[in-house]
Amino acid sequence: MVGDGVNDGPALAAADLGVAMGGGAAIAVEAADVVLVRNALADVAAALEISRATFGRIRANLFFSLAFNGLGVPIAAGALFPALRVRLPPELAALAMALSSFCVVASSLSLNSFRPTSARADADSSRPTRADAATAPPPSVASSHT
Repeated sequence: MVGDGVNDGPALAAADLGVAMGGGAAIAVEAADVVLVRNALADVAAALEISRATFGRIRANLFFSLAFNGLGVPIAAGALFPALRVRLPPELAALAMALSSFCVVASSLSLNSFRPTSARADADSSRPTRADAATAPPPSVASSHT
């Protein structure tokens, strides 16, 4: 449910996901799960894209950390020693665990470069095109001399 008025408050509170516009009534902002700062309806789609990307990253981090630890912990405990006579020194095991945590954090930080498609479209529409540059007057130069 997306709303911004006083009448939207109860519906926003009852909805699975309540989205309020930032310039809306205080009761709508209080009742909503997500508050959009701008009053642009396109930001609802951007918020959904960001949440999908975030949950996708959470799932990927969980999968890789479970796989890494599922393999690394038994090896560090000596599971390969009876068959292959291979041991993992405790220092190397600790380093591997730190590397696992570092990889999860680095993967999560890569979300900083994520841009929703609606935001990319807005940025592309604000860029001047070659036709605009050809017809635009030359930029004026302001003089600092008075």
